[in-house]
Amino acid sequence: MQDVIKDPYAEKDEIDLIELFTVLVKQKRLIISIVFFTAVIAGTISLIMPDIYRSEAVICARSREKSSSINPLSALGGLSSAMVEGIGLGGGGTMEKLEVVLKSRNLTNRVIKKHRLMPVIFSDIWDKKKKEWDTDNPPTIQDGWEEMQNRLTVRMDTKKNTIKVGFDHENPEVAKKIVDCYLTELSETLREEVLQDAAENMKFFRKQLEKTSDSLLKEKIYSLLANEIEKETFARAQKYYNFVVLDPPFIPDPDKNVKPKRVLICILSVVVAFFIAVFLAFLKEYIHQLKIEDPEHYQALLQGLKFSSRKNAG
Repeated sequence: MQDVIKDPYAEKDEIDLIELFTVLVKQKRLIISIVFFTAVIAGTISLIMPDIYRSEAVICARSREKSSSINPLSALGGLSSAMVEGIGLGGGGTMEKLEVVLKSRNLTNRVIKKHRLMPVIFSDIWDKKKKEWDTDNPPTIQDGWEEMQNRLTVRMDTKKNTIKVGFDHENPEVAKKIVDCYLTELSETLREEVLQDAAENMKFFRKQLEKTSDSLLKEKIYSLLANEIEKETFARAQKYYNFVVLDPPFIPDPDKNVKPKRVLICILSVVVAFFIAVFLAFLKEYIHQLKIEDPEHYQALLQGLKFSSRKNAG
């Protein structure tokens, strides 16, 4: 009868698992203490952290409307090279342009300056009664831009062709107000660009009217001039130029804060603390066994630690 061959590795693994479990049980007080105190500290810190609220709005690009007048290029002949094809009315734009402008430094600085948001952004160092800064080094517009960028969210949904604009703040009403400010200044920035182009085009057409004596050509130029006047009228008439607000900004409910995620903070802290505690438990047990089984290496380890601490102190 053949002898049953035993697997030495299986026996060794079984012994190792038992030893590992024994170490954990032996050092259970250390592990429980570290996890408990970490949970208390994480919970306390998360409760101290202020609630952050987010107000959001959803916008989309306004569809371009063509003028009912005759096509500018076919009407103007020799002057066609000076004009852009297809003068659009209603301010049709692209999602990419809206996203770029929303994320631009120019728009954020404009929002801060026009709506005087520096005291709102840095309210912790602003004295409302004296209306002055409580520090010798007041924040600059660059500091304001960085803080606004940290709080602003601009996400484009290519499938739905929409852009979600959000802003985080400790005050729900302020969060809503600043989103409103961004939409207003986005519209004004795009509107000013179109009005400036229209003014330059009308100036160009009027000069052409003075130069020509051909009645037919004058009629065509008058048609183009009328297009520019229509475009200017549409730009001035629309509340939000170049885009449509599908879902306006709102004031978040007091219990609908987006930060901090207190439960998540506590859970992650406890999990990390547990692994650190297990590591320290095995390290402590290793040092204890080293002290008993190999005193020489134990003393060398102590000397190395002492030398390292003296070197850091020096």
